[in-house]
Amino acid sequence: MKVIVASSDYEISNAITKQFLGVENSNISVIETTDDFIEALKSDEYEFIVTDYSFDGTDIWQLSKLVNSKQLVRHAVPIYLISETCDTEVPLILAKEHHFQVISINDLLETLKKADNVGYVRGQRGQAKASILVIEDDEDAAEIVYEALKADYDVDRAQDGEQGVALWKKKRHDLILLDYMLPGLKGDEVLSEIMDVDKNQPIIVMTAFDKPEYNKEFILNGASQYLPKPYTLTDLRAQCVCQINKAKLIYQDYFYDQKQKKLRKLVYELERELKGSNIEKARRIIESIKLNLPNNLSEDEQAKIWNSVS
Repeated sequence: MKVIVASSDYEISNAITKQFLGVENSNISVIETTDDFIEALKSDEYEFIVTDYSFDGTDIWQLSKLVNSKQLVRHAVPIYLISETCDTEVPLILAKEHHFQVISINDLLETLKKADNVGYVRGQRGQAKASILVIEDDEDAAEIVYEALKADYDVDRAQDGEQGVALWKKKRHDLILLDYMLPGLKGDEVLSEIMDVDKNQPIIVMTAFDKPEYNKEFILNGASQYLPKPYTLTDLRAQCVCQINKAKLIYQDYFYDQKQKKLRKLVYELERELKGSNIEKARRIIESIKLNLPNNLSEDEQAKIWNSVS
């Protein structure tokens, strides 16, 4: 297993390399600059990239765009972002859209081992399937939904509310299809429990109770949509596409809102340090501000960086 660790944070890179101590046939290269990173990637010796959120003046969004640019895409390998380096939560649906996975240091080794067993893929990354969790106690109904969606989505199934919540917390699916009448934990209780963790999680409630008073409560309590039973598979597929696309926009707005809050806090801290003439601290804050500003590399900018080390 050969891994590029793109990190200029000694504590993080040291914690990562410790995970691989004693692992046979592992080759971990810690790289601190973008130039060295590109050279290592072009060597085609490595199977995975593990990176901090911020690396040598870039962030994960820029780095992923660079790796998958037309100049480097034939060398591209899977990218894993270390969650401990993120100052705001990265929505998983956006990470998937930008061809990287978010992983904690403690889970890194096992995740890479599993990926290594499957076989890594070098080159252009295909669009990963969105994931759907079907929480439905009727096995026949769940099977119909599974067969209808499996070609386009990664579909998991749970037969009761408790199992569904546990599976969602483990995998954080892009969309949940939630039956209202469930044994044990009812659909409205499942909805409430999930909303307490992530108020933006898209959930379609599937219900035979097509009454305004019920449906109003679903929406007011956080559901994205409700689908009255019986429904057609055409309606089901259309709602899945609609709600997943809508979720991407909602999570993007949420992420940028978190970034704006972070920027306001950094500007306040910068003003305080400048008033106190703490120039060194002020410089570090300015670097943090730069990394939190919206800044996507264009293809021309990527080509300039790539050509500088070609």
